[in-house]
Amino acid sequence: MVKFAKVIINRNSNEYRNLHFLPDIFKLMVKYERFMFDDYFGINDLADALYHLIESSGRFFWVILNSDTEEFMGFAYFDKFIGNENNLHSAEINTCFCRKYWGQPVRDTAKKFIRYCFKKYQFQKIKASVFKENTVVKGLLRSLGFKKEALLKGETFKNNKLQDVEIYSILRREKCK
Repeated sequence: MVKFAKVIINRNSNEYRNLHFLPDIFKLMVKYERFMFDDYFGINDLADALYHLIESSGRFFWVILNSDTEEFMGFAYFDKFIGNENNLHSAEINTCFCRKYWGQPVRDTAKKFIRYCFKKYQFQKIKASVFKENTVVKGLLRSLGFKKEALLKGETFKNNKLQDVEIYSILRREKCK
């Protein structure tokens, strides 16, 4: 079993939640940044980048925990929202998991999380952008019912080279497999 705990940094309202997970999140970001960010990410200091990422995600950044042991499994967040505060149409999901949980645990967790977000936030669509060579994530998305919508050739730069990006999505009515 898993549970999701929001991580919040809001300097305007002085709301801070679950910041004790920052070292775990940071370690995963450092380990897998090559799969997560392009050359335009814009912040050279990953610690500052993490702080900014959580703050800009507002209420849409979670740590994922093993509910039996409270062990940190990974994190997920949404960005690139379509809609407004009262009516969220879609958003792009970003995730990162500890290797120990790859495979069926990640698939089960992702399925639960996607269903939760469709129900809780009433999204009509959830999207994911994946670097073309990230076959593990593309396989996971397809196994959950996500469909490839587009190949964006030369969409960004990664390691000073043009990088293709694939867009996957699932609609609310399609149900996560």
